[in-house]
Amino acid sequence: MSDTIDILKMLILICFQKMSPESCTVTNIANALATEKYAVCRAMLALEKDGMLDRTNPRRIALTSHGILLAKKYADRMDIATNHFIYEGVSEEKAQKDAMYFSLYCSDETFEVIQSMEEQYHIKHVLRDRKCFNGAVLCGKLRDGSYPFPFIIYRETVKNSSNISMANEGFRHPCKLIIKGGSGIVSLKAQNLSHSSAVSGENISGKINNLKYFDGSKYCDAQRNGDALSFPANVLNFVNIGEDSGRILHGSVCLKMTCSAGIIHMPESKAIFTIMI
Repeated sequence: MSDTIDILKMLILICFQKMSPESCTVTNIANALATEKYAVCRAMLALEKDGMLDRTNPRRIALTSHGILLAKKYADRMDIATNHFIYEGVSEEKAQKDAMYFSLYCSDETFEVIQSMEEQYHIKHVLRDRKCFNGAVLCGKLRDGSYPFPFIIYRETVKNSSNISMANEGFRHPCKLIIKGGSGIVSLKAQNLSHSSAVSGENISGKINNLKYFDGSKYCDAQRNGDALSFPANVLNFVNIGEDSGRILHGSVCLKMTCSAGIIHMPESKAIFTIMI
């Protein structure tokens, strides 16, 4: 089957998903898609054969359960890809055209990346007038999902001409912001790090095995699951920096950490975790 028919089938599914049931006739769909009726009719027959359309009642053609799932998938993909291209500076007309091919042929993994990037653009636009806000506001605006974000962990004071904490090397980059039902957690995965012993000066290896976050009044234990350490995203305090495409949402929270090497060699340290969106 040709690419044109494949794209047309996808667009017809989206019409059934977005248009009212009584409007989903061959004539109305052909008009909506600016396509010949014979092409729409042929594509609908193919969709019926593929188990996506139920044509037992010719006056009320409907999506099957399988068709409903695919129609929603492609409609969501079209919206995400179109918005992503527009945010990147592509004209609306070209964005909609290119989004058709992306929606049909991109892998789920690629689309997860596109959706994450589009969501970042969207949240920056939604919060453009908020100069300061906390993590609860951010999470309340994001769709459910797992978002990778860059982070830096700073020392409270400069040491050896650097204000980057050794804990910055103690976690894998990027971190993950996991959103579910309007709330979120920041997830960090500990990895081996080496540092000079506070006692002997020799190189000592270990992993960050305890983390506490400041909730505004006290330090609380982060949740630990193996090497994964997580804390609630609502404790982050954000500032809005820059404008338009150069806008950055900069969040931070104070942390306390200890290492498996022991407090004699690596004492508990206080640092500032910062995330950039």
